[in-house]
Amino acid sequence: MFIDQRHRDKETTSKGEKIFIVVISLIFLFMMSMEIITNYEPRKLGALLFVIFWIPLLFIHEFGHAIMAKLLGWRVDRIVIGFGKVLVRTRLLGAPMEIRTIPLEGFVQIAPKTVTLARLKHALIYFAGPGIELLAFFTIVAMLGGFNQMFSVSNNYAHIALQSFAFAALAGAVINLIPIGIITKDGNTPNDGMGILLCLFSSEMDYELWIRESNKEREF
Repeated sequence: MFIDQRHRDKETTSKGEKIFIVVISLIFLFMMSMEIITNYEPRKLGALLFVIFWIPLLFIHEFGHAIMAKLLGWRVDRIVIGFGKVLVRTRLLGAPMEIRTIPLEGFVQIAPKTVTLARLKHALIYFAGPGIELLAFFTIVAMLGGFNQMFSVSNNYAHIALQSFAFAALAGAVINLIPIGIITKDGNTPNDGMGILLCLFSSEMDYELWIRESNKEREF
């Protein structure tokens, strides 16, 4: 049983699917732009910024997984931001990192080195993605002076940008902590919430098998 499948690439997106994603995205951005332009007020930018901030938050989310894995002594073999063709190859935390054409998802390829506290460490690694987003949310709340200011309506551009980033971070954290699984060609891939539950109820043997298989993959 693969208790963690974030290191497994999904089936390559077809040309038709890519065109569909691009067309829908352009239509959405056009409609949003028209709404903002009509009777323009700075506060209307909030919704657009909310969407735009999902891209840097995707990087922050995956960085959370990777840095927690490093801190707990696990291997970080690869970090991937987006899907589709690879645009940029670089390194982060000593591991290869790929930035791909459509930044809507990502994953971190990890592996344990030992079975010591493996279930707890794995749960913490899963939580670190949404956890760093929650940290960003509460940091911005503190910067703005509390929840009253956080939920206040303002036409100040800096205030709107911070609010939008905070709400995007909170939404991302909550969505990722709702336990669901996504069916792919490699089986059922858990999100962070489901992953936390699965690893807590996994056996030591599952992690022993994972270590053996990851070591074999490194040999080839």
